[in-house]
Amino acid sequence: MTTISVLGAACRQGSPVNDDAIGYTAQAAWVLDGATSLGQGLVGGESDARWLAQSANAHLQRLLKEQPYRPTQDLLAQLQAGIAADFQRDSGVAVSLDLNLPTACLSLLRVLGDGSLELLNLCDTCIHLAWDDGHVESFGDTPLEEIDRQSVQRLLALREANPDWSHAQLWQASREWVRRNRALANTPQGYWCLDPSERWIAHVQRRVLDPSGLKAFMLVTDGFDRLLDFRRYDLDSLFAALPERGVEVLIDELRALESADGQALDYPRLKIHDDASVVWGVVRG
Repeated sequence: MTTISVLGAACRQGSPVNDDAIGYTAQAAWVLDGATSLGQGLVGGESDARWLAQSANAHLQRLLKEQPYRPTQDLLAQLQAGIAADFQRDSGVAVSLDLNLPTACLSLLRVLGDGSLELLNLCDTCIHLAWDDGHVESFGDTPLEEIDRQSVQRLLALREANPDWSHAQLWQASREWVRRNRALANTPQGYWCLDPSERWIAHVQRRVLDPSGLKAFMLVTDGFDRLLDFRRYDLDSLFAALPERGVEVLIDELRALESADGQALDYPRLKIHDDASVVWGVVRG
């Protein structure tokens, strides 16, 4: 039987509220990254983003333990139905596209009944793969990456026009156009991500592959991928560092880089610290 063995996993908050979540079973692993709430929350608690990540995480744990090899469309439909029911329970209103629904990114890797490996991706979480022959690759892309690049460019222009402003002041001045970018979620003009509605299901990226020759995998949120964005590692050296240093030490290293650049001068970005999550493992059998 083909199984997944997790060698290291971490879900480290970058702010007072951790909007990430991770999970895994003997046949699957996943990461979730909730989009930080910018407006009035709908479900109470610490943040709508955290609520969505935790709701989706709980339903994935249940669904993939009950029936690990369930068909993909059934898995996604049942996941959405569970989140929608939780939303109505906790918000007191039915899911409606007129609401400012919480959103999240999802990367999921699982073993199928025939022993093949399925990769599912939605938005800017990512699945990294390292193969025995030495090549590495990544699965998962989204228009949000370009939207975020444009946001950083606008931040740099704002800094140039206001050289005396702190990063906190720049962030406050940026919130309105960040909010407008968020309004592009789950629209044909924008990008697709998890939310309590059904509209994202048809847009999940999917790949099925033969896991023979797969040396290791990494499921990451974009916060952990800052180790690549900051050019501290490339993908080869990051895979090499995992068994040498472990996931917690790597996140410590990332936090040190972020803290040393507290005004985002060396590594331009909107958030000084971001939630950082990773599940690293191998496929056996």
